[in-house]
Amino acid sequence: MDVRFVSLPEIDMDDRAFEVRKFASSTRLRESLARFGILDPPWLRKKGCEHIVVDGFQRLRWAKEHEARGAVCRIFPEDCDARELWTQKIEKKIFQREIDLAEKAQIISTLLRLFQPEEIPGFFLSDLKVANRQEVLRKWALLSATGPETLELLASGAIAERAAIEAAGWDKRSRDSVFHVLQALRCSSSIQVEIVEHIDEIAIRDEKAGADIIEDPQAREIVESKELNHRQKTQALREFLAQLRHPRLSSRQKRFQREIESLGLPSDVKIIPPVAFEGGNWKMELSFTGPEGLRRILDSAGSLVESDRLDAIFKTAGSHGRD
Repeated sequence: MDVRFVSLPEIDMDDRAFEVRKFASSTRLRESLARFGILDPPWLRKKGCEHIVVDGFQRLRWAKEHEARGAVCRIFPEDCDARELWTQKIEKKIFQREIDLAEKAQIISTLLRLFQPEEIPGFFLSDLKVANRQEVLRKWALLSATGPETLELLASGAIAERAAIEAAGWDKRSRDSVFHVLQALRCSSSIQVEIVEHIDEIAIRDEKAGADIIEDPQAREIVESKELNHRQKTQALREFLAQLRHPRLSSRQKRFQREIESLGLPSDVKIIPPVAFEGGNWKMELSFTGPEGLRRILDSAGSLVESDRLDAIFKTAGSHGRD
């Protein structure tokens, strides 16, 4: 390997065989380049009378934009093994900084192209926090092949990693639909996974595409609402999907809520049924600010307990069996 100044006309910038494309703009890199120029020499590989870029695409493009004559580069010989070059490049990229989901998908796709799954160096997958299971690696490769628009969305950080992996094998229309909904909702990673899993379960049960679920008129009305903020939209969509996924349980919950409201409980008293109305462990939650508030609540609750209205609700709640 040689280190020397290479003029830009000697570099074929259109050969992207070694590129791991960064879809998120690197403001920090551009600021550093503007202050100090290229500090870390790009990697080139000899190719006939020219050179192709192995590492440093953004730095060299910046140099070209600013009409630089060239840059000091590390030169690898033409007969240097491509797999060895990729191995070094991936090692450098993983330890250089935190990579985004789009880069991660491209790296794993490249590793699958270079190695059999069982031959991929374990330290790469360990550092990437990816299990060496074929079905997992295949989903990452599918994400890598989704196209620039989806990869740009993944690079933005709007989509949680596990949600992206769960939807990786969906048809393009369904995957694009759910990703854009998740982007609009701006909900947490765990809620994104819940939404994706519910859509997948409903689609499999009803033999539909995921897009048919998320593009349902009621779901679309929720997501496109002008009256709801993103948190309210998220909750409304979760409730809609839960109702589709567990219609009997959802119906029971609504009926129980109506019956509880008919009791006229104080707003600071809540009766909480067992999970899925299974089992006998009911709860009552009280909210109060002092002794007088507690006495008032207990007086109200006491008169309710002594009436037969509560007995009727408990019998109704426990008489439907399992969902």
